[in-house]
Amino acid sequence: MMGWLDEILQRTSPTVFVLCLGLFLVIGLLWGALLARRRVARGTANSRKLGRRGQERAFKLLRQYGFEVLDTEVTAPGMVQVDSKLEEYTVRADALVRRKRRTYVAEFKGGPNSGTIHNRATRRQLLEYSCVFGTDGVLLVDGHANRIHYVRFVSAAQDPARSLLTSFAP
Repeated sequence: MMGWLDEILQRTSPTVFVLCLGLFLVIGLLWGALLARRRVARGTANSRKLGRRGQERAFKLLRQYGFEVLDTEVTAPGMVQVDSKLEEYTVRADALVRRKRRTYVAEFKGGPNSGTIHNRATRRQLLEYSCVFGTDGVLLVDGHANRIHYVRFVSAAQDPARSLLTSFAP
């Protein structure tokens, strides 16, 4: 059945056979890495295309509701104290917008699950924006549902009825 393989093995020294086998293995690995890299690049390109479409939808939606886009991909410095040392970091948001003399930082989300405050990563991102950007508010622009959500975080100190401290009071 595999007579040609038996003939090659008999005519070839074991060293040459092992070298050829190793060469084929290396070529196969390189080919596989090339295919994987292409697949990742294609996925990244598709993701960017979807992001651009979502961003265009978000800008259209903001204009439709009377918002003026002041700047895009805005950054602001954040500060956090760790032990006794101040650490600085940079936060980037999708846009800075204005409506009726109020300025908002806006975050665009295009996926069915990311455009909701129930998404932990989105909620934490918006909380960080509300702390770092000195704006009148935070907007969550849900491109999937074509909605703009005004987001305001209320701390337990601002709403004593919901404070955990009241539930432990004697």
